[in-house]
Amino acid sequence: MTALRLLAACAVSVCALAGSANAQSTEAAPSGAVVSVVERYSMEEVSQELARRLSALPGVRGVERIDGMANNLRVVTHSDVTVRLDTLHARVNLADADPDAEYSRFETNVRKLLEQQDPFKLEQLRVVIRTTQAIDAFEEQTAALGERNLVVRRPFLEGLEEVVVGDTPTTIALMPVGRLVDLQLGATQAFDRARANTLKELSGVKWTVNEGLLEVDQTQPYATSLLALDSVWTTIQKQLGGPLAVAAPTRDTLVVGRADRARDMTRLSAIAASGVGSNGRLSDKVLVRQGAAWIAR
Repeated sequence: MTALRLLAACAVSVCALAGSANAQSTEAAPSGAVVSVVERYSMEEVSQELARRLSALPGVRGVERIDGMANNLRVVTHSDVTVRLDTLHARVNLADADPDAEYSRFETNVRKLLEQQDPFKLEQLRVVIRTTQAIDAFEEQTAALGERNLVVRRPFLEGLEEVVVGDTPTTIALMPVGRLVDLQLGATQAFDRARANTLKELSGVKWTVNEGLLEVDQTQPYATSLLALDSVWTTIQKQLGGPLAVAAPTRDTLVVGRADRARDMTRLSAIAASGVGSNGRLSDKVLVRQGAAWIAR
């Protein structure tokens, strides 16, 4: 424990400047007397205890200090949440405080905040198609505490992978592998649920015909996820009356034609090549449907 001695005449102004982080248990004293302020729990102790508790919350990949400051923590989930511990430090040091109750109250508040922001609920799971290069870069860029942010992914076809994501009104978040435990899902179960949700999401997607080719609505953020939904292509193949070929140059562009028509294949090749250099690039190859799989040509 550290004893701090403050002049009573300055006590009010010092506390006002120090804020709640330094609020301590004190005894009233006459003007001019010395007040002894006792810190029962240091900020270091409070920080370590909160880091331990918050690290165990669902979806949390790590807790680290910001700029090395014990009172300022970054909680790493699918996004970063910053928490300040000054007020908590003051509360656990009050004379009549129940420290465990204060820690639990703070932990509960953070848990509620994370739950509100959590995109990885069963009904919000979707699938997207991304390049292997883009996923690798994401895992490295979002690493925390020295560990790569591994996401729920599996190979789709040459240079492309299928990824489970969480959908919100403002973002599509790639799902970390650790969330499978929280949702009590295996990877295959997660993909099955995500595909079913995506199929429902795209049930009313709009298509337009442009010079004999079908184009999906580019304002639909899951347009290219159709590539992973087998049942969709059975219906489309019946409509076109022949084998299918697709160009998906970027994440929001999907154009469908017939693989047995030279004119369609030429136009699809040009469309596929148009995505080179785009930040949202997918494939510069024409994808031909063979059975239940896509083959790049």
